[in-house]
Amino acid sequence: MLMPYLALYLSGDLGLAAWLGGLILGVRNLSQQGMFLLGGSLADRLGYKPMIMAGLVLRSIGFALLGLVESLPALIVASALTGLADALFNPAARAYPAQEAGDRKVEVFAVFIVFYQAGILAGPVIGLLLNGAAFRLICLVAAGLFTLLGGVLWIIELGRGARP
Repeated sequence: MLMPYLALYLSGDLGLAAWLGGLILGVRNLSQQGMFLLGGSLADRLGYKPMIMAGLVLRSIGFALLGLVESLPALIVASALTGLADALFNPAARAYPAQEAGDRKVEVFAVFIVFYQAGILAGPVIGLLLNGAAFRLICLVAAGLFTLLGGVLWIIELGRGARP
């Protein structure tokens, strides 16, 4: 749900020219789509949990930056970080259940897809409800939520005595 709201923020609140907004959005897309292979390879090589955590950390930083900065270089970095975070997080988050599911892979993926589709359905509705809220506030809240989620996952892993 980031892309349409980021586009509105860049062209509306910040008053950037359309080509600059397109550049920032393009950097985000390139860093996300162009790095999926790297993210998946790193997840296979280094482990799924570390890449999930790295994705959450980068998302926290990227969203916090989007909520705090206005300069073009900083917006490009923030946008690239949110894309790279997705490229690290998504392949690992999809592969991890397969690793842990054992004989129940079909059921686990079915549940994953149900929740994934529910998020796709709920995202625009939530976006409409947040439409009047300031983009900066939404970014900072998102950064806080990703930080909280990462912290909870870290604590759970430490409680298991495992290396996150």
